[in-house]
Amino acid sequence: MAIERKSKQRDAIINELCSRYDHPTAMELYLSVREIIPNLSLGTLYRNLTQLEENNMVLRIPDGSNDRFDGNVNPHAHFKCITCGKVYDLMSFKNDSITFSDDIIGQVNNYSLMAFGHCKYCNKIN
Repeated sequence: MAIERKSKQRDAIINELCSRYDHPTAMELYLSVREIIPNLSLGTLYRNLTQLEENNMVLRIPDGSNDRFDGNVNPHAHFKCITCGKVYDLMSFKNDSITFSDDIIGQVNNYSLMAFGHCKYCNKIN
């Protein structure tokens, strides 16, 4: 599905999402974008997020009933803190590497990887 036309709401959503690195939920994104466009409805936000995802302009990170969204659509992994629930970009691995067996599974176009643990902030508390 192609995006038909440019809209002020869609531009505000993508600009807000691309300026953030905290992987907001739809509700968190909605509250931020409403500061820019006060009459934005939650339905409009969801429709635009779905359309942006279908056009590979945003990444949906499954997180139970509160999916998170990422403006960085380049393949990369994520880390979720099991204490506070925050999600961070995980750009490289020090002790592990990923190898895809193309001859077994076919061509890999994209991947999703979520690592779990305690973030540095929660690790100080525990």
